[in-house]
Amino acid sequence: LNGEKTYWGHYPTNRNIKNLIKNTFLAIKILIEERPDIIVSTGAGVAVPFFYIGKLLGAKLIYMEVYDRIDSPTLTGKIVYPIVDAFAQLIYKYQ
Repeated sequence: LNGEKTYWGHYPTNRNIKNLIKNTFLAIKILIEERPDIIVSTGAGVAVPFFYIGKLLGAKLIYMEVYDRIDSPTLTGKIVYPIVDAFAQLIYKYQ
């Protein structure tokens, strides 16, 4: 990513309300500034606020379940599944 604009989220994200709030404000700031057409994620808690704010701003959402979770869904996957436009892997586990 040399030369690319980067942003750093707040960690840990798993079940950490304080960092969820910080990442929600970060998502609002970044998504209003950047206005992406598509948001793609392979997970982690930081994806949740970006997906929900992105959806409100009209972005298409693509979620790809991580390759090492072949037998059970991730918490992030469960949370974002209802709003995504495309979901790769394990889709049957969420229905």
